[in-house]
Amino acid sequence: MLSTINVDLHDADGLYLNINGNNMIKKLSLIFGSKTKAQEIVLLLHDAKKVVRQGFYEDQLPAVEKFCKEFNLYMAKSNFKVLLADETAYSNKGIRISLRDKRPGMFFVYISKDEKKSFLTSYYELMQNDKDLGIELGYPSCCVEFFCSRFSENNPNLQLPPSNSFTNLTKRDQDLVIVSHFPCKSDCSESIELGKKYLNTLMKIDDKRVEELLGGLKCN
Repeated sequence: MLSTINVDLHDADGLYLNINGNNMIKKLSLIFGSKTKAQEIVLLLHDAKKVVRQGFYEDQLPAVEKFCKEFNLYMAKSNFKVLLADETAYSNKGIRISLRDKRPGMFFVYISKDEKKSFLTSYYELMQNDKDLGIELGYPSCCVEFFCSRFSENNPNLQLPPSNSFTNLTKRDQDLVIVSHFPCKSDCSESIELGKKYLNTLMKIDDKRVEELLGGLKCN
C-alpha cells in the first residue's frame, strides 16, 4: 500500500521526492501535475478505482512513466494527441490530431494494475466508444447514458448546479473535485456512493486532502 511505503522518486523538474503518508496528495501532484490527478492515482493504488484516464503533455510523461514502473502499474498511451479548444486545465472540448502533427497536443494515458484494463480503455477511446469507455472507468451506468445522450461538440460541459459536495464539479478549475465523471443529476445516488467511497479511502491516507475537499466543495 502506498501509505506504508517510502519511495525515492523525482518530480517533473528532476527534484528529489520522498513519497510517504504525510501530505501525500500534494507530493504526488508534483509528478502528476495536479492534486486531482494525484488523488485518482492514490485511489487506484488502494483499489477504489480499477483504471484511470488522464491527460499529459509529452514533457510530463517521463515522470509519470517512472512512477508507474516503481509501483507496478500498467500504462497505455493514446495513439493520437488532443488539442484543447481553450486554455483551461479542465477543458472538455478538443480536437484529435495525428502523432505526426508537430503541434503540442496532449496525450491520454490509461493507468491500471491490470494490463488488460489499461489497453481496453485505450481501445475504447480510440474507437470513440464512449459507453464502454465510461463503464470500464467505473462510472455509473445512468451517468454514462446521460453523457452519451447529451455530450456534443456544441454541448461539451454537462456540469450541473451542485446540491452536495460529492457530485460538485464547479471547482474543478481550483483542483477541488471528488468524482471524475459528469453525474446524470446532482443527487445521483450511485455517484454520491462513489464519492463517499473515494473519501473514505482518502481519509486513511491523506486526511488533509479530505478536509480540503469537503471545505471547498460545501454547498449552501
